[in-house]
Amino acid sequence: MGRIHCIFSGGKDSALACYIAKRVADIRGWEFRLVHIDTTIYIKETREYVYRYAEWLGVELAVIKPERTFQEYAAKFGMWPSLYPYRFRWCMRELKLKPTIRYLQESYRPGDLVVLGIRGSESRFREKLYKQVFVDHVYGGKVKVKLWMPLLRVDDSTVMKLVRQYGIPESPVWRKLGFSGECLCLAGMPLHEMYLLVRYYPEEFKLILEIDKAINKVRKSKTPPAPFRLAQAGLTLQEFYRRANKLKTLDAYMNYGKSCEGSCML
Repeated sequence: MGRIHCIFSGGKDSALACYIAKRVADIRGWEFRLVHIDTTIYIKETREYVYRYAEWLGVELAVIKPERTFQEYAAKFGMWPSLYPYRFRWCMRELKLKPTIRYLQESYRPGDLVVLGIRGSESRFREKLYKQVFVDHVYGGKVKVKLWMPLLRVDDSTVMKLVRQYGIPESPVWRKLGFSGECLCLAGMPLHEMYLLVRYYPEEFKLILEIDKAINKVRKSKTPPAPFRLAQAGLTLQEFYRRANKLKTLDAYMNYGKSCEGSCML
């Protein structure tokens, strides 16, 4: 008997993908496990939703964690993670890839499936990388798995239509931010999403500001660090925060910066 390991971020795509995968597991008589990565830098409401969703789906929930917290890694590297070059994208490597590899080494068996709620239309990068719904994939050159991406060719409007059709619980974070909120590393977050974060989740953003101060304390360069999209705009995190608190609308930031073009689940 096989097992489905469904990687669940708490976002709408993974909520639908895991629901579909659970129905398939039930029909085939397979085991099913919901796998959530604790990035240590997340929105509290997202974490609450993850547990609520697992209870609603009636499945086992495995929460996997990195060896250190995001704040500890930030102090260690002395910089905010960046999309480019790849070696500077330590958030994906330390917070997600390494814990996933450890989990798969311990739990994945031949004949199992790993499910991701990836949609190709989310970015050109994903469209080029993922060509088929079922693919063989080697995580970090260490663990070979069979990936299933049931939403690979599904658009955003169809996702929400199916979420409501199947009665899948919706996270309040989706409505406020438009994304899951399970990782606030800011590596590829566009400015308008950061603004929404300031508006709706001030406590979480205050933690981000504290991390920024911790990075500055250990940074060798005299140049203040900034998350990727803010660096492109010539702003530090502290400057952005001050400006964001004065704005009443999103107009100033709506067209500045795209969502992350990479994949945090490589």
